Amino acid sequence: METPANPTNALFDLALCRAVAEQCGGAERAVFCVDNTYMGPLWQSPIAHGADLVVYSATKYIGGHSDLIAGAVLGSQAYMGRIRALRTFLGNMAGPWTGWLLMRSLETLKVRMDQQALNARSVADFLAAHPKVAKTYYLGHLAEHSAQKEIFNRQCSTAGAMLSFDIVGGEAEAFRFLNALKLIKLAVSLGSTESLAEHPATMTHSDVSAEDRERLGISPSLVRISVGVEHAEDIIWDIQQALEKA
Repeated sequence: METPANPTNALFDLALCRAVAEQCGGAERAVFCVDNTYMGPLWQSPIAHGADLVVYSATKYIGGHSDLIAGAVLGSQAYMGRIRALRTFLGNMAGPWTGWLLMRSLETLKVRMDQQALNARSVADFLAAHPKVAKTYYLGHLAEHSAQKEIFNRQCSTAGAMLSFDIVGGEAEAFRFLNALKLIKLAVSLGSTESLAEHPATMTHSDVSAEDRERLGISPSLVRISVGVEHAEDIIWDIQQALEKA
């Protein structure tokens, strides 16, 4: 499972999922694996809440500079021994250059992520008050609702740097907004030093059926933003001028 959900930031209860895993399977209990890429290795610790394995796209926050492709998996020795053995057969391990880049990035991981989280709060507050924004999906705002607040307080140390919003109108307005951006780059990745924006319905979630997208709240007007380390006022300026053209 993945929490928060991409791209709506809906939270799922890790302890509840662990309880479900305890009831599933026969002699060997179902393995509970969590994709923690959205919150990175600082803002949420699924193993502390019962996960057996935690996986990351290290391309995102851990790499942080949009210059490598890698993945990571963490867990107890009981599972990691099996994973290492399978990796040996499959050969899916990072090369030395990628390893060097990851070690470089880890030195600035906390500084980058802390700044991104601070910027995201400012951006989310701006979007929530803008007349051309119908709804924001930001963990700091969603967590104000009672059902999500308890999970947020238990699992997350901050609201992260990922947010989405429904622009007033539909797909055409979302496309005009994205095309008008000057500082923020159009890309499906996340967690990089640069701010990135994308259109989930036609990009990251284009292979999800229209019925499922509607059920999950991934509308044609939805835009997802990964907030970077630029000055918050510069990010907000870019969003504001793009909204004026939408």
